[in-house]
Amino acid sequence: AATAIDGIIGQEFSEAQIQSTYDAAYGNLPAEPEFNASHILVETEDEAKALIVELDGGADFAELAKAKSTGPSGVNGGELGWFGLGMMVEPFEAAVTVMEVSQISAPVQTQFGWHVLILNDKRNKPAPALEEVIDEITGTLQQAAIEAAIVTLRDDATVEMMVEGVDPAAMHNLELLLQ
Repeated sequence: AATAIDGIIGQEFSEAQIQSTYDAAYGNLPAEPEFNASHILVETEDEAKALIVELDGGADFAELAKAKSTGPSGVNGGELGWFGLGMMVEPFEAAVTVMEVSQISAPVQTQFGWHVLILNDKRNKPAPALEEVIDEITGTLQQAAIEAAIVTLRDDATVEMMVEGVDPAAMHNLELLLQ
């Protein structure tokens, strides 16, 4: 039995098997939104409102973030990169999810201060590339092959129970078993 299972470990799987397993795992995932935003963090609502006036007047968001933001992303022009739901504090996330691309938010208050946001882009989170999850896919295929082999071995096995004339209490006596 161990030899049959050993033969499965390290088994090569066809491209069709791998693709089929990948499609089953990742092909029908529900759309999960992701957002790419930048922000300028300041201490007061009045400062945030003044920034919005500057932005409405044509000021460059990234340059304003570098000059005015108190947050660590200020040096990067306020860029936060891509993030999904649940990754930002609630008021921030609530604002971003209703914004249109290139829109500048009203001031948003969080425990960190007041934010002025710009939504750079939004998309549905792409499924991971096959190359990124190939180990997971082959592991799934290998586990399924091992489970199938165990079922086959069990179904093909002949088990004989010899309990006639044996006192079940005697089975607990190790000395009898070792003779």
